[in-house]
Amino acid sequence: MKCEEMAEFISALCDGEGIPREAAEHIGECEACRARLNEYSTIGAELRRVASLEPMGEARMRDWERTERTSRNWWWKGWETMRIPRLVFALLLATIVVLGSSLAIVKVRAHTHGTVLMLTAKLPDGKNVRCSLSLEDKKFARCAWMALDRVYAFRVIADEVDHVQLGMRIGHSADLAGTGALSDENVDRLPERQYSFQPGGKLEIPVAGAGTMVITGELMDHMPSLISNDPSEQVDPKPDELRFVSPVLLRDKQVVFDFAGATAIASEKREVIEFYVPETGLFHIGLSPLEGAVQGRITMSRISFELDGQAYMFLLAAPVARGEHVWILRDSSYKPSEGAHQGAFIGTSDESHLLGKPPQS
Repeated sequence: MKCEEMAEFISALCDGEGIPREAAEHIGECEACRARLNEYSTIGAELRRVASLEPMGEARMRDWERTERTSRNWWWKGWETMRIPRLVFALLLATIVVLGSSLAIVKVRAHTHGTVLMLTAKLPDGKNVRCSLSLEDKKFARCAWMALDRVYAFRVIADEVDHVQLGMRIGHSADLAGTGALSDENVDRLPERQYSFQPGGKLEIPVAGAGTMVITGELMDHMPSLISNDPSEQVDPKPDELRFVSPVLLRDKQVVFDFAGATAIASEKREVIEFYVPETGLFHIGLSPLEGAVQGRITMSRISFELDGQAYMFLLAAPVARGEHVWILRDSSYKPSEGAHQGAFIGTSDESHLLGKPPQS
């Protein structure tokens, strides 16, 4: 007989069963089969020893009586044809069940944990502001907004097991350098405080000279394409509201920049959207005429305009505004400060800092 045929008989020996004479002679003479028999016996004894350490009650004597099985299902089929000791097989199955249960628990926990933290900030004046923070992608792990004369900014520092470590910056618009844009380098000039926030809970943050800001939040399994300060709000913009959702800038029908996932909403009377595109300039977009600005025509989620004899278009992922026109002012000389983040940014600001600004193309 061949060694390949011996595995089943070795398993039977470990289970206390008899085997054919020819197989017994082969195993007695073959060093490889003898080594396998010793290995199986050692494994079985060790597993029984470990199992004996658990308080499972008095062990039952093994019933050696062989009974005829008339009904055979997949379990018994696997039990009878397995070429390893049956004790090992049973413990392996138990291990698989435990591992399978653990995987299921991890999967459910990951799903309920979510990858995006949706924050709602109730400002001291009673208004709500919402922003989404990715717990996985650092490019979308921060947000900032301006309300009246104050700047608020959040960023994810770390995603812990039961809480999120947040960085919070609060300052005045006068503290922002240059144009006052809510760029990363401008916001990072403000002092930061760290807070431990548990999703589903509430965090109260004092705002000097204004009162208390209340932060609530929940986890989501995706990054929303449009963030509204009012969860029940319809897709159509409110009166005097300007939205930029995932903007794409075209010049003469060629893509200049695609800012997928970015969102900015200007809802105050004197608020404008600022959109910086590297090597192109800083765009100021508002619903009211701006000095030196060109007029853009709104068609659903598109804004068409011309600069220096070239045709431009903003393509947005949601309706822009209720009106038919916006005004666009581009500062082509704008450059981020040296050593600061050089990428694109989008946000909102008060148009007052544009007053008296000379026309630029």
